[in-house]
Amino acid sequence: MKRTLTPEQEAARAARREKFRALVKQVAAMSDEERAHLTCRVGAVLTCEGRALSLHNTCLLLMQCPSVSMVGGFRQWIKAGRVVRKGEHGQMIWLPLGAGKEADAETGEPGKEAGDLHFIIGTVFDVSQTQEIGQAVAA
Repeated sequence: MKRTLTPEQEAARAARREKFRALVKQVAAMSDEERAHLTCRVGAVLTCEGRALSLHNTCLLLMQCPSVSMVGGFRQWIKAGRVVRKGEHGQMIWLPLGAGKEADAETGEPGKEAGDLHFIIGTVFDVSQTQEIGQAVAA
């Protein structure tokens, strides 16, 4: 069940999303050479599961956290044996949602196109914002 946000929380969420949309527009306005130059400093940014992020998401992360190296979501870090330190704020990236469903052949009801990809805003944390789970309990 989703919790109800206070008006202050709603305003803070709207401000974060607007800031992210401005970053997205800034990255979209970059030329391919500018994106390549920005990412050549750190190379590919990997998830804690070992997958490389897209060039677009890498640029978004570098603009939010220039020292980014490896990222993961809150639950991804727990699966990897690490936990996000209390008080840390994550960086926002685009997360792809799975392909849509084809139209039902029996009923003929229209569905989403096969291969239709949608994106949502997701929050990830750099490895420097985490600690091993055993250390979190000891602290």
